[in-house]
Amino acid sequence: MKYWILVTHPNNFKLMKAKNMAAMKAKRKSFALAVEPGDKVVFYLTKIGKFGGTAEFTTRARNESSKIFTEEKPGEVHPWRFDVKFEKKLDEADYVPSEKFKDKLVYLKKWPAKYWKLGFQGNVHEIGRDDFETLKKGLG
Repeated sequence: MKYWILVTHPNNFKLMKAKNMAAMKAKRKSFALAVEPGDKVVFYLTKIGKFGGTAEFTTRARNESSKIFTEEKPGEVHPWRFDVKFEKKLDEADYVPSEKFKDKLVYLKKWPAKYWKLGFQGNVHEIGRDDFETLKKGLG
């Protein structure tokens, strides 16, 4: 089993919550193909620097070319789509600031302490089980 952080815009996350799905950018094909049913994911929301929920992937990646997000840049789509079962699906008012976890995640030790936010750049990251459990527990 693998554990992932999926970095996405808050508006995109609203759609993912509504449709019980997750999506990755086209250039993240290798990550998308590494996801297996049963893997876990936590959603990090750009622009606001908060976590919005956790889920379990219930399908492998499928490649769909339709545009689904309003927050996609021109020519950018998120073709790697998955069905997910949310374990924690927070309301917007309950999203948890990432600062709560900056000193608790082993994953973030890759960067100097003052640059911990670098760990949440990019679209998808693999993390360890303990970090996933720390995030899940911290989301209430």
